[in-house]
Amino acid sequence: MPSYRVAVDVHGVSPGIPPESLLPRAEELLALGHRVEDRSVEIVRGQPQIHLRFLVSGTHDAAEDDEAQDAVRGPVMALAPIARLGRWTLRRGPGGHWRVIRTGDAREGLTEHPVDF
Repeated sequence: MPSYRVAVDVHGVSPGIPPESLLPRAEELLALGHRVEDRSVEIVRGQPQIHLRFLVSGTHDAAEDDEAQDAVRGPVMALAPIARLGRWTLRRGPGGHWRVIRTGDAREGLTEHPVDF
């Protein structure tokens, strides 16, 4: 089973929403269809980010990457009403070498950008 990591910029939350509730909610949403291996909130260049690592079913690379992208789209769309999200980056593992396969921006209606190697 291939492993993926997504990082999503968080620019703020709606009034009345505790910031610490975003990470467990994102994990809960992703876990509806995928096994979540790890989760964290990190500050990257001063920007808070939600990080989730998850597995997808093994088939072939293109289908796995598409499934991972669809998996990311769900939580990003579901969190949009309660949080101001920004850029997201999807990486494929394993281990110490995570290559970027897709990026997008929640502020642009989930605009996605394939990454060419």
